Amino acid sequence: MSGKSVKLSELQLMVMKVLWRHKKLSVSETHQILNRQKEMAPTTVATLLKRMHEKEILNVEKEGRQFLYSPAISENDVKTSMLSSILDSLFDGSPTELVHHLVAQDEVNQNDLDRIKQLLSEGQISQNKSKQGKDNE
Repeated sequence: MSGKSVKLSELQLMVMKVLWRHKKLSVSETHQILNRQKEMAPTTVATLLKRMHEKEILNVEKEGRQFLYSPAISENDVKTSMLSSILDSLFDGSPTELVHHLVAQDEVNQNDLDRIKQLLSEGQISQNKSKQGKDNE
C-alpha cells in the first residue's frame, strides 16, 4: 500500500492509532480499547476492521477461532499521504501557506516555533550536504 494516497476517516484513524500502538489485536481487544475513547457496538468495530482489511489498510490472520488485525500501512505513510492531501486541497500545495495559517491561528506556541526553526535549520544543512555530494560527482 506504500506510495498510494491514503485518506482515513476519523474512526479509521482511531483504529490505526490503536493498532500502531499494539501491533496486532482481535476484534474484541480493539473494541475494548476503542470503547474507552468512543462508545460503539462490537459489531461496528468488527465491520470497520473488515472493511479496512478489504481496502488493504489492515492485514488479518486467523489464530484459533479469532481474527487478528494489524496495520498494513505505516503511521508515517498515512501522515505523509494525508498531509499531502490537506496541503494540496486547502493550501494549493504551499507549505508556506500552511505554516502561515498555523502561526496566524495561534496553533503554534513559542516552544513549537523554536523546534520548527531547529528542524528547518537541520533540514537546510542536510540539503546542502546532499547537494554538495551531487555537485562533486
